[in-house]
Amino acid sequence: MRARTIKKLVFGRLVVSGLLALGGGARVGCGGGGMGGPTPAGAPGEIPIVAAAGADVPYQFGTNAYGVAGGAFLAKANLGSSTVVLDATQVGKICLSGTVEMVPVPTDGSHPPYSDYWGIELGFNLNQGADAVKSPWTVPAGVIGFWITVEGPMIPSIRFKTTPTGKDPALEQDSCALVRPTDGQAADVPFTEMYVQCWDGPEGTGTTDISNGLLDMGLQVAATTGADYPIDFCLTHVGVVIGP
Repeated sequence: MRARTIKKLVFGRLVVSGLLALGGGARVGCGGGGMGGPTPAGAPGEIPIVAAAGADVPYQFGTNAYGVAGGAFLAKANLGSSTVVLDATQVGKICLSGTVEMVPVPTDGSHPPYSDYWGIELGFNLNQGADAVKSPWTVPAGVIGFWITVEGPMIPSIRFKTTPTGKDPALEQDSCALVRPTDGQAADVPFTEMYVQCWDGPEGTGTTDISNGLLDMGLQVAATTGADYPIDFCLTHVGVVIGP
């Protein structure tokens, strides 16, 4: 089935979503958001990244044992992210390059315009039907987080995000964890290490509630007032972490 492209403005940012065409073992959590070794093809718990023909972000999750089904999206701030582009020629991975520009500091001492310069986010919906409707993904018993592998010459610190059902990202109610990926190595992100407003102290302002399911997951490169962030990396693998 040909995928239908969805474009919409969400919270002042353009989101371009690819639609999923619906389609064993699992990675065992080591805790601490730790890094693993190089990720082989078909690693435990992996959820494959496959093509979504006709979509502006032409990727989606392939068939897997965990009920995850969703298309990819790329969200960009209104300002400071125009050079970030997607290389849609790649197969089995999603590659971005460009610069997330620094948030300007107003000379009058007012609050920096983070809402216009927040950065970029590459993500996936977790339970999206062929009709493009997004529903909560019920986290299977034993799943305690996600893992990702990123490769490339310029990998910045990443804010790994997920949106629990009923939480509003516009009100900063989604959850995140600060991740510093190593090129080609899997990074575990347990739910217990994701927090509401994770940038606000070591435990943010609240814990992550997965009891009613999750809507999406994503990798944000968050803009700051301190420096530009050149990026050139690919998301090569995604999977779930299974508890011991």
